[in-house]
Amino acid sequence: MSKQESLKSALVAIGAAVSISLAVATAAAAQEKLRMVTSVPAQSFIFKDILQVWAKRVTDSAGNSLEIEAFPAGTLGRDPQTHIDMVRDGVADIGYIVPGYTPGAFPEVTVMELPTLVPSATIGSRAGARMIDEGFFQGTGAENLVVLGMFSTAPTQLATTRKVESLEDIKGLKLRGAGPTLLGTIEALGAVPVGGLTVTNIAESVTRGLIDGSVNEWVALTIFGIAEATKFHLVAPNLGASPIMVIMNRKKYESLSPEHKAAIDENSGMVFSEFWGETFDGNIEKFRSAAMKDTDRTFTELTPEEEARWNERLQTVIADWISKSPNGQAVYDRYSAAIQEASK
Repeated sequence: MSKQESLKSALVAIGAAVSISLAVATAAAAQEKLRMVTSVPAQSFIFKDILQVWAKRVTDSAGNSLEIEAFPAGTLGRDPQTHIDMVRDGVADIGYIVPGYTPGAFPEVTVMELPTLVPSATIGSRAGARMIDEGFFQGTGAENLVVLGMFSTAPTQLATTRKVESLEDIKGLKLRGAGPTLLGTIEALGAVPVGGLTVTNIAESVTRGLIDGSVNEWVALTIFGIAEATKFHLVAPNLGASPIMVIMNRKKYESLSPEHKAAIDENSGMVFSEFWGETFDGNIEKFRSAAMKDTDRTFTELTPEEEARWNERLQTVIADWISKSPNGQAVYDRYSAAIQEASK
């Protein structure tokens, strides 16, 4: 073999080796998979139309070299109270969490639970994203977490097994609330607050007579069967909303390639919050409209005089939260202002 032929053969071999190396590198990149733990059922719109769609958007942005596998309720971690720790410990890479299930983890976000404050999921979530960006929602022991999405549900309402149209009617009723702030609202109205009960167990608890109702929005009322167990609904006042978050293990996030980080970043933050809010509000209207056509249900509105009595009680909840929360006045004032800004 001539020197020229030898050189040519060597170059071909080097080219083949480079091609194989690139193929191996591409295959490795394509195998980057993140696991996401959630507490919502697979058939719910939150899982199908928000979380899975978001995961697909990240995958598309990464050119299909990054995959996020979202696990519906019970398939990766049965107890939603443990999901934040699963992400902290790296058992799951990403988590959909309800801060109300783990009081103290993100104490500042409970400002969203205050009555009369959040007008819709879209506005509440936009304002929440600003609070994350500005460092108001830092959490406790959350240094190894990255917040990918900060959301609010729509305003919650009272759903009970009997009609309520006055403070006298609600007095003594056993009502479930998610987290200390909503439980405080229930207590301020004269009812008996019941905590430590995840949303998946509310309907059964109502049916068994363990509680008389719950404070939820129409999404939870519908997808978790609570509306089937409670036929009486108080239209107003706004009893507060529930904060929801999508978080990621910081060590895992920082280990990703710049391209994969960018794919996550461009689909997170305000973009994710607005997507959540608009989808959530759309489903709220659908569920509420369907329920209002059900002749077996009773929808009640307070008289102006009675609503004034309720609002007086609710103002004490806000004042109590501000006084007991670290930096409470500043957080409340900024979130209130962010709500106004997000409403424009």
